[in-house]
Amino acid sequence: MRFDYVRNLAAAGTYRDWRSAFWPPSAGYQLACLDLAAETPDLGGGFLAGLAALRAAVEADWQRVKETAGPPEDARERRRFHAPALVASAMRDIAKHLPGDADRRALALRADAVEHGYPAEALCELAELREDVTLVAGHLGTWSGKDPGGLPTAFACRRDDVGQEYVAAALAERHQVEPYLRALMADLRLGDLPAFGATRLFFMAGEGNLHPKHIAYFLPEDEGVDQSPYKKTYYFRNTHRAVLDTVSGPLSARYARVGNGFDPAAERFAGIPTLGVLSHEFGHFVHRPATDFTPLWTADRWVVGVLQETAADVFGILVLAEVWAGPLGLDQADVISYYLAECLRYVDRGLGTFPDSDGMFLQLSYLAKLGALALDGPVLIGEPDVVLAGLRSLARVLAETLLLPDPGPSLAFHAAYGPADLGPLEPLVEELRRRPMQSVEYVQEHIHVR
Repeated sequence: MRFDYVRNLAAAGTYRDWRSAFWPPSAGYQLACLDLAAETPDLGGGFLAGLAALRAAVEADWQRVKETAGPPEDARERRRFHAPALVASAMRDIAKHLPGDADRRALALRADAVEHGYPAEALCELAELREDVTLVAGHLGTWSGKDPGGLPTAFACRRDDVGQEYVAAALAERHQVEPYLRALMADLRLGDLPAFGATRLFFMAGEGNLHPKHIAYFLPEDEGVDQSPYKKTYYFRNTHRAVLDTVSGPLSARYARVGNGFDPAAERFAGIPTLGVLSHEFGHFVHRPATDFTPLWTADRWVVGVLQETAADVFGILVLAEVWAGPLGLDQADVISYYLAECLRYVDRGLGTFPDSDGMFLQLSYLAKLGALALDGPVLIGEPDVVLAGLRSLARVLAETLLLPDPGPSLAFHAAYGPADLGPLEPLVEELRRRPMQSVEYVQEHIHVR
């Protein structure tokens, strides 16, 4: 069912009344558990009780949304809690237990926003605060193929110092990114980037606690605030690692023979996932002076989402492999092994349901049709340097299609390589079709009222 592209695409965005913890619909799920207790800062029983109270408020709101599943006339109302004062009060109670001034200030700003919305000054301040413990609650964006709006969610995470060191090392090489892009195409540019926080998740409630799990949230966009110049990404390094261990790694071991393989437990891969997510962020901000997504958005909203995720993947992984890898002591072949493992994970989630999964399919399809990858039955075979050359080719194609205003070439490109035609990837898709959906379940037994 999850690979029935035509049926899934026709139903995309219509699951607002879906109550199951598992999405998309599938005959079975295989779960791995990630216990969040060890990640939780020791801030006392009152702190845990506050989290439990917040969870109760958010999940009651989630139930209320499902009971009134029709979309409100005012889209802004879809982003408001039914009982905002209750949620904000729980957030303020939690803030009393946070030791850091920046942590308390950020949570106070977010509690006020739950009740009154975000003024620009608060967004600016939040983007600049250096938090050690972060808590966010709101009607956060869920998977766009499930619901194009936001649903009640709360999460808490703490700063990951090791992950942040990887981020700092990459950002020190940022000045090399635009010259690299201009070598691909003379007028490629890099826009203003959001702040990026590498964290370890220790609490999740509401929509975000369902399946599949998000490994990052992009604020305030995921809170329904569009076009804000003040942005920050919160990346959950422990969630990503659990997904790599249980989904990407096994899929890579079974279905990829490129380079030396992907082993998420190996030290040489320790920083690559964090840098992969950071470089994906960079990829989203690559553009040309003429770039305007509005005509393609008007022509086909699904295709623009698929191709934007494709561009972020492709430009991002090229930045990681060809700009950052050398200075940071990484092997390009390992970067490509990680990239292909993630391609397999996203394709395994199904087609016509997630724009990013369709985008990963498109990338593999392009590389296979180009000859940069071969298939031995369902197994991807290739050489890392040839895959890199294929990705450079794909980047130039995206620059000539997606990054120019005319939607025609983008629509034709998606039709040629997208999942409407499985092409050389059919043996892989048929093999994945027989496997159960895989996901990570959070264990949060430590969060209760004491």
